[in-house]
Amino acid sequence: FNYRATEYLYYNGIKDFFQWFDYMSWYPLGRPVGTTIYPGMQFTAVAIKRYLLDSVMSLNDICCYIPVWFGVMAF
Repeated sequence: FNYRATEYLYYNGIKDFFQWFDYMSWYPLGRPVGTTIYPGMQFTAVAIKRYLLDSVMSLNDICCYIPVWFGVMAF
């Protein structure tokens, strides 16, 4: 789910992200993602993709490496 939310934010922008109602989760009702998520990881991944590693890494790779990078910085 976190990768899909990050991908949605990257391609649709902040405004649409906070108004996004995801019909693919919480079957059969869906879920209002923008009002029920803590979007720190998503915003961090999109910022890294847009401003630092746009042509070097895919969004999926960045989402996978964020815990590793932050773990190293916390050490």
